[in-house]
Amino acid sequence: MNATSTLKKRFSAGLLILLLAALPLQLQAGPAEQEPQQLRFTEWLQAGPVLQILPAWHDVSNIRGNTFGLRELMDTELIDPAAIDPVSGTELLNRFGTPVRWREVRFDSGDASFSRSENERHFHTYYLATQLHTSRWTESTLKLTSPHTLALYVNGERMNTKTSIQTGDAEAGTLSQKLQLERGRHTIMVKIMAGSDAEVSSGFSAELEYDALFEDAFAVSTSPQRPLSLTHLMTLPETTGVSISADGTYVAVVVRQGNPDTGSWDNWIELRRFETGETVQTWRGGMRITGINWSHKDHVLTYTTRSGNKGTIWKIDLQAGTHEPILRDVEHLGGHQWGPDNRFLLYTAQERPAANNTGVHRLDGMHDRYPTWRHRSFIFRLDPATGARERLTAGLLSTGMGSISPDGTQLVLSRTHVDYSTRPFTYAEMLLMDLRTLETETIIEAPWIGGGSFSPDGRHILLTGSPNAFGDTGRTVEGLANDYDSQAYLFDLQTREVRSITRQLDPDVSSAQWGHDGRHIYITGGEKSRTAVFRYDLRNDRFERLDTGVDVTSGFTVASNARRAAYIGHGINDPHKAYTFDLRRDRATMIHFAAADTYRHVRFGSSRDWVFTLEDGTEIDGHVYYPIDFDDSKTYPVIVYYYGGTAPVSRAFSGRYPKELYAAHGYIVYVLQPSGTTGFGQEFSQRHLNDWGRRVSGEIIASVNGFLDAHTYADRERVGAIGASFGGFMTMLLLTETDMFAAAVSHAGISNITSYWGDGFWGYLYSSVASANSFPWDAPEVYIDQSPIFRADRVRTPLLLLHGLSDTNVPPSESMQFFTALTLLGADVEYVTIADQDHHIVDYNKFMLWKNTIISYFDRYLKEQPEWWNHKYSE
Repeated sequence: MNATSTLKKRFSAGLLILLLAALPLQLQAGPAEQEPQQLRFTEWLQAGPVLQILPAWHDVSNIRGNTFGLRELMDTELIDPAAIDPVSGTELLNRFGTPVRWREVRFDSGDASFSRSENERHFHTYYLATQLHTSRWTESTLKLTSPHTLALYVNGERMNTKTSIQTGDAEAGTLSQKLQLERGRHTIMVKIMAGSDAEVSSGFSAELEYDALFEDAFAVSTSPQRPLSLTHLMTLPETTGVSISADGTYVAVVVRQGNPDTGSWDNWIELRRFETGETVQTWRGGMRITGINWSHKDHVLTYTTRSGNKGTIWKIDLQAGTHEPILRDVEHLGGHQWGPDNRFLLYTAQERPAANNTGVHRLDGMHDRYPTWRHRSFIFRLDPATGARERLTAGLLSTGMGSISPDGTQLVLSRTHVDYSTRPFTYAEMLLMDLRTLETETIIEAPWIGGGSFSPDGRHILLTGSPNAFGDTGRTVEGLANDYDSQAYLFDLQTREVRSITRQLDPDVSSAQWGHDGRHIYITGGEKSRTAVFRYDLRNDRFERLDTGVDVTSGFTVASNARRAAYIGHGINDPHKAYTFDLRRDRATMIHFAAADTYRHVRFGSSRDWVFTLEDGTEIDGHVYYPIDFDDSKTYPVIVYYYGGTAPVSRAFSGRYPKELYAAHGYIVYVLQPSGTTGFGQEFSQRHLNDWGRRVSGEIIASVNGFLDAHTYADRERVGAIGASFGGFMTMLLLTETDMFAAAVSHAGISNITSYWGDGFWGYLYSSVASANSFPWDAPEVYIDQSPIFRADRVRTPLLLLHGLSDTNVPPSESMQFFTALTLLGADVEYVTIADQDHHIVDYNKFMLWKNTIISYFDRYLKEQPEWWNHKYSE
C-alpha cells in the first residue's frame, strides 16, 4: 500500500467520525415541533343564575367526619346533565315555578361577568353551553379559564371539576381536559358557581388546542342542528309495535329505548286514541313487554312480561279501570290470543328436557344440533274469570297455534315433521281441533307454509307459503320458483281446494290478514326495496295498493270489528312512527313519534333512486344516500352496500347497517338490488337458485362501475364494499374477482359453501333453496368453484372480517378460515370477533363498539384517517 492510499483511507475514516459526531447536532437543528393550533369559543348559550344555598348545618361534620361545602354543592345536580339539549329560547329547568331559559351570549376575550351573591351561603349557578362539531375523529385539549368554580360536561357526561377560587390579583385558574371525539356534534356544557367573595374578578374563556393533523376538523356553533349519530339510533325512544282494539277506538303503541347505564333496553306501552292520537294512559316500569293482544269485545288489553324463564300475562280492562295479572309465572310462556267471546284465552308454553350433565349427547338427526330443538311447545286454555287452566295438546311434536274460528269452536294448529328424503327436509301439517272435544283433523300437509287464519264467516283459511308449496298453484315460472318469494293462499274448508291469490303480485308476501267484513284481505309485502300494503277484493279478484305515506310499512294490523288499522311507518331518513289508517276513507294519520323533539334538529343528506341497466337489459334497482351539505363539485368516498341473496336491502330506517349513519359520516352510500332478490317478481327471484354469486357478482361489479361513471363526484379510488351473511359471502367472493374496492367489510360471511352447508345450524336448509337439489357430491361447480376460500390467493383488497362468536347461522369458522388463508398469503386482513353474540349483534354496548369498528375501518382506508381505528385497536 502506498502513502497516498494510506492518506486517503485515514481522511475517509476521519470524515466519517466527524459526520457521525455531527449527526445529533444536525437533528437538533432540524425544524422545531409545531405549536398546537387554537380555537377560541366565543358563541355560547347561557342560562341562569339559579340560586343554590348551602344546607343548614353545612359546616357541622357528618358521621363520616366531613362537612358539606362548595365541592358538595357543585356535585348537586339541579337537572340530569344527560337530558340537557340546549336550544336558544327553550327551558333548561323550571324550579319552583320559575323557568330558567337558554339565551345567546358572546364572550370575545374573557369578558364574561357573572353576578355574585351577597350571602356567604348563597351561590349563583350559571350554565353555559355550545356545540363543538368535528368532521372526523379528533384528539384535542379543552382549556377553561375562570376565577370561579367550574364543572365541565361533554355530551352529558361530567368530565372534570375546578373547585378553587382565585381572588384579588391572582391569575384565574384553568381547568384542562383532553378530548377524543368521534365525528359529529358534541355538546360542551360548563356549570359556573359564583359566590359572595367581592374580591373575585369576573371572567371566563375557553380554548381548544389541537395538532395540525386536525386542522379544519373543528367548528363551534350554538345551533341545535346536528347530523345523525349512533347515539341517536341507540338511545332515542323508538316505536317498535302497535296493536289496535277490536272496534278501532284505541291503539296500543310499544316504545323501546336504549339504556346506556344498563346496556339493555327499556320499553313501555302508550295507549292512544285512534281519532286524535292523544295519550290516554301509559304503562311503564322497566319491564320487557311482548305479545300485546286485544279482546274481540269490550276494551280489554293483555300483554306479557318476562322475568328469567317465567312469563306473566297482564289484563287491562279500560272500562273497569283494572290492571291485574291473570296468569302468573308460567315457565317458558309463549304467545296468547283471546277467544271470540272473551270467555277463554289460549296460550302456549314450552316443555324442555332434563339437563344433560354427562357431556355426552347423541344427535337425534340434524335438527338436534339446534340448542332449542328438543324444546316442545304446547297449547293451553285459560278461563280468565276463574283462573282454571286446561291443556289442549301434548305428545312428541310441538304444536303451533293458529287462529280460532269465529264461533269459538275450532282452532287451526300446526306441527312440523322431519323428512330427510326430500327438500326442504321438513313439512308442515295443518290441523283443525274441535275445542269442545279436542279431536283433531289433518287438512293440509305441505312444505314451506305458515299462518292459518279463519275467514270471518269461518269458511276459508288464509295461508302464506312458498310458490312451490302447492305445485303450480302459486308459480308463475317454469321449473322451481324461489321458495322465499312467498305467496298468499285460500283454503276452502268445504271443497278442500287451495288457490293462490297473489300470483299477479310481484311483491313477496310477509303477512296476510282478513278485513272485518270478510270481503277484503290485506297483504303486506316487499315491493322492491319498499314494504307496501295491498287490499285484495275477493269479489272481483283485484288488488289495490294503499297509500300509507311511507317507504316501509311494518306491523300492519287491522281491527277485527272495524274498518281501521294501525302500523309502524319509516324509511330513508324517516325514523319509526306509529300511524293509523282509516280503511273507509283510505287516509293515513301519524299519531306518535317518540323522538320528535330530537329529530327535528337532526339533519339528513338527500337521497334518490338510481337504476342501472345491464347489457342484457336487466334493470338493477338502487338508491343513493348523500352526505349533509353535499356539493357535486367535490369528490366523496363511496360505500357500496348489498345483500345479493334472496331478499332486498330495505329502505328501512336504521337497523343493523344504518345507511343514514354512513352518509352522516361523509360517505356516499350506494345500495343495489341484484338478481335473485324477492319483490321484483318470480322470474327475477328465481335467478337466486344455484347461482351463489356467479351472476350476482358480475352485476354488482358492472353496476358499481356504471354508478362511478355516471357520478363524477363519487371518487373511484375510494370505494368500499360491505355485506352481511350472504352479503358477507358476496364481499369475500367479489374480492376474488375485482380489485376495484379500496377496502371491504364482511360480517358473518360464508367462505366455504360446503362447510356452511354441513356445519351451519340451518345451512343445509338454506341451501335446500339456494342450492335446490344440488349437493357437494354432485355440484362441485357450486360448492367449490363459488367458495371464496378456494380463490383466496386472488384477494388484493384490505378486508375486515367480523363475526359473533356464538353465531349459530353462519359459524365463526367461516370467517376464521378466510382470515387464516389471507394471513398466510400476506394479505391486508383484520378479524374482529364479538363474544356471546349470534348472527345479529344485539347487546347494546357491543353493538356500539361493533358499529364504530366498521366506520373507523372505512375512515382508515377511504379517508386516509387511521387515527380512530388505531385508537380503538392500539394493542
